[in-house]
Amino acid sequence: MISGEILRFRETLTNAALILIIALAMLGYVLHLPEVKFEKVNLRLKFQYDYVIEAYKPRWLCRGDIETYPSSHFVVGIPWISYNRSYCAAICLQMVAYKYGIKEPVEYFNFIMGFTYGAYLGTFNDRVYLIPGGDPFSGYVNASKILNFKYNLLVTDDGELFVDACRYLVSRDIPIILPVNMSRLYHKGYFAPHFELLVGFDEDGFYLYEPVQSRCIFKFGEKGYRFPVDLVVKAVEDISMAYNLPWKYALIYFMKGGEPTEDLKRLLVVNGKLQVGRNFTMDSYRIYFGSYAFKVLADYISRGKVRIDDVIWSIGLAYTSRMDNAKFIKERFPGDKLASEAAEYLTKAAEIYKRVIYLARDGVSPEDEGEIILLLKEASTYEKEAGILMIEAGS
Repeated sequence: MISGEILRFRETLTNAALILIIALAMLGYVLHLPEVKFEKVNLRLKFQYDYVIEAYKPRWLCRGDIETYPSSHFVVGIPWISYNRSYCAAICLQMVAYKYGIKEPVEYFNFIMGFTYGAYLGTFNDRVYLIPGGDPFSGYVNASKILNFKYNLLVTDDGELFVDACRYLVSRDIPIILPVNMSRLYHKGYFAPHFELLVGFDEDGFYLYEPVQSRCIFKFGEKGYRFPVDLVVKAVEDISMAYNLPWKYALIYFMKGGEPTEDLKRLLVVNGKLQVGRNFTMDSYRIYFGSYAFKVLADYISRGKVRIDDVIWSIGLAYTSRMDNAKFIKERFPGDKLASEAAEYLTKAAEIYKRVIYLARDGVSPEDEGEIILLLKEASTYEKEAGILMIEAGS
């Protein structure tokens, strides 16, 4: 079904396992708030639950929502788009938007979602994780307002109802974004949160467009990869179980309501705040957002709390996303001096991450480690300066 090369490429996504969705589901876009402290650990799940309901805006499925559907169907008029960059959530939205006549680059969707802006640093099961980006679920809600799409997150605990809903919507020519455990689909042993686009079904199979591969794709009329329905259902359930979400199954779809907003300037403020970031403390539990994440990462490395090899994949994603974000900001806000300066700082940060990757390529000597620590502190300053300038440019 899929080449060994693609499987090997996909395996590198393990390091991007978004324990994030818990942390960001709990904290989302609290980055504009002052530092917050909660005294009781048992508030965490309540805070997460309240945030999920408020930010993700789920609607529980009912049997009455489902009408009859054929034994097979494939969505028409939608391209299969895939890149060798880990922008899965944004690429899925890009494919959906293309069907509705919006032909924008993936960097546009990263921007309107806030998907590749800011960063997160936290500890899960005694391991430190760095993710250079934001919450994709909230990103979909925010992007729908810019695109003038009607956003729908349908949830249920009934697996049969979930399958029927998927088939019914696809039969109505509606592509569906599914949050899945990628490793369940490709029979790997680790947990890897991911997004796939459901575009077709037959009697016992679902057809998915994979958005992240070693080869780039832009094709119409492709069926995608076929998976057994029960395997896809389990992959979706894995996400809800792992992140303690108040439902077992979820699907996301959009309907076009009107034309997209052309003025994106105010989003410079939103993404600038993500870039600057904040510290967040809940009892003894601390996580760091935006520029603070890179500064604290340097401190963790200096204290032997994290190995550079364990975060080098994320550093690579930071390099790619900052370069892409800088290019997009320059092109989308031409003549805006502050936005251009912000882009330059993002480029400077990206160049630092490139240097870190170079130093770590053949093992990290004590001298290399010392340089990397200093470089990450410098990058933190550039990330923050970029955010401050973005906020000023959008205000």
